[in-house]
Amino acid sequence: MDFIDSFSTTTQSIIVVLVFSGLTVAGLYFVRSRVSSQQLKEDHDVAGFTFSVVGAFYGVILAFVIVAVWQRFERANEKAQDESLALSNLYNLSGGFDQPTRDELQAALHTYATNVVDHEFKQMSENKYTLNMHDENVLWHLLLKYSPANSQQQTFLDKSVDQMAGLSDARRLRYVYYSEDLPGVIWVVIYVGCVITLGFSYFFSTRLFRSQAIMSATFAAIIGLTILAISELATPYQGAVVVSDEGFRFLVGSMNADHASATAAAFAKSNGSSHP
Repeated sequence: MDFIDSFSTTTQSIIVVLVFSGLTVAGLYFVRSRVSSQQLKEDHDVAGFTFSVVGAFYGVILAFVIVAVWQRFERANEKAQDESLALSNLYNLSGGFDQPTRDELQAALHTYATNVVDHEFKQMSENKYTLNMHDENVLWHLLLKYSPANSQQQTFLDKSVDQMAGLSDARRLRYVYYSEDLPGVIWVVIYVGCVITLGFSYFFSTRLFRSQAIMSATFAAIIGLTILAISELATPYQGAVVVSDEGFRFLVGSMNADHASATAAAFAKSNGSSHP
């Protein structure tokens, strides 16, 4: 369902309901125009039992898949938040370093966070992202070249390295969750099972065609919406339901506010010293 990823959730739902319901009713009309109601009624007992088995089996498959993709989506969201938290912790810990490392580290952290917000998440939403290690490598270089002058600075360095390791792990996992989709065989089972299950609903006949059409359309709409949910959750960074970048945005805002405050304080100090 990648072709409707650019639409809102409401629009996607309407399209899926119309397509699944419309095709199902069209198939039902085709079958009923060629097979008499009496012929279908003669096989109701066997068809009913078979349909119950097929429907239950397909329902279990959909339930299993949607739980699996939901858990995967939650893990992807959790790792993105872990990355932003590690970045925030590194920024706070940078205050324990002496100059010029402190300013260099804070500038590199600001560049990292800004690049994630302005470029990486946008590229991931468009499925155009390629893993770039430059910003991460800059942070590692600054930390590894730093020589602490006392035990306090050594503690800050050790804590920063721990946070940097967590940042690196979370970043790589963000890429993994972005680049991986459900295995192709799962999609084959979902769509083939959908066709078979909906097809079995044609083996019944009601007195009024309209009644059966409404029931079949409703059944198809429910299956279609479930498949839509699976499709959305299977791609955590594309579509209408995506992992949030709010943690990074909040961090960038905090960094900008700190920089503005520091600049204002320096300017006031400079004016004060020049006008005794």
